[in-house]
Amino acid sequence: MKNKVDKITTNGKEAKKIVQQKRKHTNTLKTDEDVETKPPAKIPKVSKKKPSEQEEKENTPSNAPLKVSQINKAVFAVFKKIQDSQPTEKTINSLVVLLRDDTNDEQRTATTCYVLKRLIRSTGADNIQAVAVAAGYLTCILRATLSIDALEVLETLKQDLAVGSSLRGKEDSLAAVGQLVTVFCVLRTVQFAETRPKPLAKVWEVLVEHLKGKEYLVSISANILADSFVRITTAEFEELLWPLLQPQIKKPLSDLKVNTFDLLLAVHLNFPTILGREELIASLWPKKPQYGQLFELYISGSTIYTSDVYSRLAIFLANGGKDLLAAWQQFIDSKQPLKLNAAKACVIQVLGNLLLKMKNKEAQLIFDVFTPTCVQFLLQELSIAKGDKSETKKRSQKELREICFKFEGCLLFSFEKQLQSDEVKLQLLLKLFDQKLQLDSVISMPRFSHQLINQLGVESLQKLYDYYTKLLGSLEDTDKVSLMHCLNQMQFILQHSKLDQEVKWRTKQLRFLILASLFHLDAAGKPCEAAKASAFSRHCSARCEEIFMGSLVHKCSGLAALCQLLNKTLSFLNKELGKPGAESKLRSPRDEALKKPWETVEKLLAKPSDETDVLGLSFEALILFVSLALCTKSTLSVAVLEDLIICRKSALKKSKKDANEELKWQDVLTDALLQLLLQTGHFWREFVNLVADSLIPHLEPANLEQVLEVLNMNRNPLSKKDEGEEEEESDEEMEEQSEASSDDSDSADDDDEDEMDVDDEDGPTNLDLIRESVRQALVSNGEADEDGASSVDWNDVDEEQGERLNAALERSFQAFRPQSRKAKAKERPTKSERIDNTSLLHFRIRALDLLELFITKKPTQSVILDVLLCVFQVYRHCSGDTKLQSLREASLKLLKKLLAKNIDFEANQDRTPILEAIEQLMSTGDEQSEEDHEGSKQTINRQAKAEATIWRDKCFAYLVSQGSTAGDPKDSAVWPLLVEFLELWATNRRSRLSLASYEALFQAGQWKGIAPLSVVLASHLDIQKTRSFRRGQILKLLSKQFRRLETALNDNTKASNEFEKQLARYVEQLEAESGHLTELNLLQKILAQGGQKRQKLLEKVNALAKKPHPEKKTAIQTNLNKKQAAAKEPENVTKKDKSKKTNKKAAKNN
Repeated sequence: MKNKVDKITTNGKEAKKIVQQKRKHTNTLKTDEDVETKPPAKIPKVSKKKPSEQEEKENTPSNAPLKVSQINKAVFAVFKKIQDSQPTEKTINSLVVLLRDDTNDEQRTATTCYVLKRLIRSTGADNIQAVAVAAGYLTCILRATLSIDALEVLETLKQDLAVGSSLRGKEDSLAAVGQLVTVFCVLRTVQFAETRPKPLAKVWEVLVEHLKGKEYLVSISANILADSFVRITTAEFEELLWPLLQPQIKKPLSDLKVNTFDLLLAVHLNFPTILGREELIASLWPKKPQYGQLFELYISGSTIYTSDVYSRLAIFLANGGKDLLAAWQQFIDSKQPLKLNAAKACVIQVLGNLLLKMKNKEAQLIFDVFTPTCVQFLLQELSIAKGDKSETKKRSQKELREICFKFEGCLLFSFEKQLQSDEVKLQLLLKLFDQKLQLDSVISMPRFSHQLINQLGVESLQKLYDYYTKLLGSLEDTDKVSLMHCLNQMQFILQHSKLDQEVKWRTKQLRFLILASLFHLDAAGKPCEAAKASAFSRHCSARCEEIFMGSLVHKCSGLAALCQLLNKTLSFLNKELGKPGAESKLRSPRDEALKKPWETVEKLLAKPSDETDVLGLSFEALILFVSLALCTKSTLSVAVLEDLIICRKSALKKSKKDANEELKWQDVLTDALLQLLLQTGHFWREFVNLVADSLIPHLEPANLEQVLEVLNMNRNPLSKKDEGEEEEESDEEMEEQSEASSDDSDSADDDDEDEMDVDDEDGPTNLDLIRESVRQALVSNGEADEDGASSVDWNDVDEEQGERLNAALERSFQAFRPQSRKAKAKERPTKSERIDNTSLLHFRIRALDLLELFITKKPTQSVILDVLLCVFQVYRHCSGDTKLQSLREASLKLLKKLLAKNIDFEANQDRTPILEAIEQLMSTGDEQSEEDHEGSKQTINRQAKAEATIWRDKCFAYLVSQGSTAGDPKDSAVWPLLVEFLELWATNRRSRLSLASYEALFQAGQWKGIAPLSVVLASHLDIQKTRSFRRGQILKLLSKQFRRLETALNDNTKASNEFEKQLARYVEQLEAESGHLTELNLLQKILAQGGQKRQKLLEKVNALAKKPHPEKKTAIQTNLNKKQAAAKEPENVTKKDKSKKTNKKAAKNN
């Protein structure tokens, strides 16, 4: 029942769209998307007067006598609800139940007749909302009530919505629309969906009659008829419907409109054996086909038809072959520029449907349609649709905008599903690029060109890359945007996953990019002198360098593949540099310091490392990659390359002669890796992560400290100054600020006036501050009393005291002196400082990658603890600073991974470092907050501080669980510290731990100490020793985490018995001392979940809870006292007022 009734909204919209055509005097049957959703209008009320005999006869399809007394009175209440509110599923169901489940046949028949007549008449109302609601109810009733004969509904339709032979007046027009709406509802019933088509003949008669009427009626009828063709076979159509349609639509084209021709076209496409193509053309043009006449018919009007109309036209054009498509496109090109929105919509929809309907064998014909003129028109309209976001538009403009969006979807769908030939896709794409190189600038879909390129095959991708490469040489200096766009597209193609296996092709393109990065290139892409360089070479060398370096490491399969690619690329570069005159063609001369290490590079190229030597491959990749970077305009120092060469020799030595050296090769290597991470360019991060993955196992704990020092938020690792120099510089800055403030005193006058205006609003506050500051200055110098009551007698002040007072007052007023604009500008960071801050931020984010590699490759106790404390401090420091949110997210991401990692302990390893880590973790919170307030003076957001506390508790639980992995948790080194913390928390008002810290312990899935911890918590349920607030917190924790607690106690019988003893002791204390109602309620929740074991304790607690408590009486008595005092207060006020009045009168008389 529900499924049958749920579609009222859809039916209402479909009926509403039919009637809209008549209201707007258009010729279209609109789709559901075009219908605006508005609250439905009320269905006209039925008259309450008793109908006459003539009216009663008209109230039944069989003209049988029908009385109001026979109608079920409940139906009137349902219609009342329909009038007063919007249609709902409940209202529809109540109406359907009356018509379907009534056991009185006579009453059910009369009620059904009444309901149908009223709804059918409403479909002819002069209110589009009423028509939509009535059509929705009518469809639901006909679908849900199978006892209603749909053919009898048609008889009722002819009587209650009678239409004359010629439509005269408004009533006939409304009745005609009502007939079509009712027929549309009847066709959607289950009866017509399952029956054979002979009963459809009566419906078709009604529809065919309206093909002779006005244009909007013809449009509605034609659309309904065309949709009904799919229900019948060719023989049934030829027997029943074609005799009715043929006289109306099989005419010359000059006698047809768009809707009648579209209906004729629907007959041809659905029943080609009845109306073949040749017969269709012969009927349209008795002598010679004139397709221009047909095309003019579609684009000359001002009506935008439904998509089905243009879809059938597109199929007709596609079936006509190359000549018909060429004729269509020639006609459209000759009409450019199109002015009417309807004509534009026609062309765009036909093109979109051609893309979807074109067969694969005839896909080449699509090029005849997408001519340069056509593509230019398309892109112009798509650009207008993307840029025009105003809401005040004409209806046709809105429809045209939606059609443009649909065309984008058609183009993308054709690339994904319809077009199978890669060559066709590529040529169509190039046609678009020829007219608009930056296609995404006119398309509303994001990354549209990339979505189309993704549908191309390997060969087509390579051809498209060559297209962009050739285009680079032809662009001029003024078109820098296009140059950069071509390079971006080339990068996207070069890094495409389909080309990963095309090693030779990728190597060739990388060679071109390295030449473009280092040499001046002419239009042909050959190295040349600077004077002959092309525009591409002059403007895009830096971008080529970035693409080249990024492509080397993009989705690299491993160190061996990277070394092989680097070897080939450097060998090619070495040959180019060895050619005569190569030095003069370089963009910048090579560094002289590079010549000596370059000899080592050449030897390495001649004798590469073995693929099984992972350490050798890592150093080879580092040396070759850094060598390539030094050939470019990188800021990297040659000393880094020299250090790497030395490190390689030391690392590959088999002897241990240098084992006692102070500076180890691991230290130099770590410093070199950090130097590489400091370089700009995302590829450095990918490269270091790739190489460091194999180098981390060879590093030592001291090398981890080098990385952790970068993440020390209290100092800047990029600063090259000592602390003494920083202090001197700060002193100099203070002197400069004082000088600037004195020099800018004149310029600050205006600012002072503005500040005074502001101070006037908060004058008392600022004035009090200044007075207090002056008083403190005088008191501190001993020139005034401590209460500030006496003034200074300047006659008794000597010169030395006067100087001291002068300095004190100057400092006092200086603190409240408003700053000038120049002074405020000096406080803002400069551009270079902002760049340095950004570089430091990115440097620290990349350093987190190295820490992630450390915990992955070496998850030892020392590594995990050091990284955990460092990353948490980074996260906490960044939580309150909006400028460091990217670092905060990166640190939080690493922190989550770290908390999911288990520590690899050695046999019988000492776990006391975990205790130190816990102490440091729980103690740094307050220390760090003081540093934040005193040092950086940042205002910590409460929410950020709360989040940091949550993650601190999770880290605490992680450390406790990791320290208790071996054996019984009570025997671990962590347990005494945990008990001590718990003792401090329970006995003190302030503690570093909180209730959330213990809750995090309960939620630690790997920890087995929940049962003994619950016993310790229960031991603190002592009225004599523990405060009531703490006891309540413990009870809340136990009740909230009782499922985990019960599971742990079931596995630990000893702890379970001890836990029950502690609870029994606590209950005895509650029996001795009454007045703990809140604790009793929490204890009831805990005991109720414990099963039969704690049933006796639960009974005791329930009995205690029912007893009267003093605190209850005290509260009630307090409330009564407050009410009594409030009641007496007005009397006292009136007495006081009266006494005051009498005193005033007495004073006047005196």
